[in-house]
Amino acid sequence: MTRREFLKSGGAALAAALAAPAARAREAKNGVRLGLTTYQIGSKWTVPELIEVLPRFGLFGVEIRTDMKYAHGLELASVKAARAEAAKRFADSPVKLVGVACGERYDSPDAAKLARAVERTRELLQFCADLGAPGLRVFPNDFHKEVPQEKTLEQIAASLKHLAPIAASLGVELRLEAHGSAGLLPHLATLCKAVDHPGLRVILNSDFRDTQGEGLAANLEKVGPYLAGTVHLHDLTAKNYTEAKFYETQCAFLKRIGWNGFCLLEIGDKPDNEARFKEIARQKQRWDEIAAAV
Repeated sequence: MTRREFLKSGGAALAAALAAPAARAREAKNGVRLGLTTYQIGSKWTVPELIEVLPRFGLFGVEIRTDMKYAHGLELASVKAARAEAAKRFADSPVKLVGVACGERYDSPDAAKLARAVERTRELLQFCADLGAPGLRVFPNDFHKEVPQEKTLEQIAASLKHLAPIAASLGVELRLEAHGSAGLLPHLATLCKAVDHPGLRVILNSDFRDTQGEGLAANLEKVGPYLAGTVHLHDLTAKNYTEAKFYETQCAFLKRIGWNGFCLLEIGDKPDNEARFKEIARQKQRWDEIAAAV
C-alpha cells in the first residue's frame, strides 16, 4: 500500500484527527505521555505506517510486539542490517521506539523450558540494543498447583537476577509486566527487592485487580520505586474503570512521583484503518480528559 493509499484508507476518521488540536500537538519532552503498543490494533501497520499515523493523533511513542509476525516485520530473526534500518527510521522520525514486547516468562517447572526462556531473553535484549529500544517487556507469569508459590517466586527472581545485569550492560531495561497470577503488584515488589538490581523494572498493566487487597493507591506505592519507562493502558472508556476513577488515580500517582515515560494504548484491533483511526481518536480524547483532571 502506498502512503497515499494508506492515508486515504483512514477516511473521515483521519481527516477529523488532522483537524483536531491533538493532531497538531508537539511532543511533550517529559512527563506522562501517550503512545501505542502494536499488540492488536497496531499489528497491521509497517514501521513507515506507524511513523506516519501516530503523530497525527498526538502519539509519539511506540512499543513493538515481536514474535507475532506483525506487519512491522521486526523479529528476533531480523538480520543486523534490518535492525539498523529500523533503528534509523525511528531515530529520524518524531516517533520514539520506546520498547519491545515479547512473551518470555520464567515460571515453568520444566527446567529445559525455563532455560530456553532465559537464553532467548538474552538474545532479545541484544535485539533491543540493536534497535535502540530502551526496554524489553517480559512476564513473570503463573503459579502452579504442584509448586509452592514461594518456590515459583524464588525461581522467577533467580532468572531475573541473572538477566538484569545483562540488560543493564546493554543499556536496556528488563521490564517485568504485571501479568499472570504471579504478576500481582505486591508479588512484583517482592521480586524487585529479591533481585535488587536497577536493570529490572516493572510495567504497570492497568489491571483492575490492582484495586484488590490494600487498594490501588497502596499497590501502586509498592512498585513505585521500580517503575519502567512504559505503562500499558487498556480501554480508557471501560465503565468499571471510569466509575472507579482507576486511570485518574494511576495518572495522578505517576505525575506525583515525577514519572517520565509513555503510557501505551493496548486496545483491540478493528476491521479496517478507518475504524482503527476512529478508535485511537476516541481513546486519545478520553486520555486528554483524564490528564486534564489530574
